[in-house]
Amino acid sequence: MKYQAIIKEIPKCIVFSARQTIPNYAALNALVPALGAKVAAANPGLKCAEPDYCFNIYHDGEYKESDIDVEICQAVTSFGKDGEGVVFKEMPAVTVASVLHKGGYDSLGAAYAFTFAWVQQNGYTVCGDPRESFIDGIWNKESEADWLTEIQVPVEKN
Repeated sequence: MKYQAIIKEIPKCIVFSARQTIPNYAALNALVPALGAKVAAANPGLKCAEPDYCFNIYHDGEYKESDIDVEICQAVTSFGKDGEGVVFKEMPAVTVASVLHKGGYDSLGAAYAFTFAWVQQNGYTVCGDPRESFIDGIWNKESEADWLTEIQVPVEKN
């Protein structure tokens, strides 16, 4: 796969988030929709930010196949009620190395490898945990080949 990286600024935003350790990446397929339903039920009228910004932050510091420390985040327009493992908070603006990955999640490793190599080769230092922003996926595309995920690695210039 051929990738390109850009440096971009992610603006600050309000999110609801839930952090937990999951057994594997497949667990996200059930966890994310259930989380959204739980938050919506507890916060009637809560609206997602436009454009949509749904992302996961991986807090392990390295790639893991199991027991993954993940924080699931959804940008929203206002604060809501915390509870049952869900917190609302403001995420600060962050500068990231951004790489777009087209296709299934099972091949995201190549996008991560490219991103971290690009960061090192272009005079940047990683300064935060990586994120995956889900642009297109099972919820709006019939073919896995059309899924689009943005890898976002927080960086600072050396």
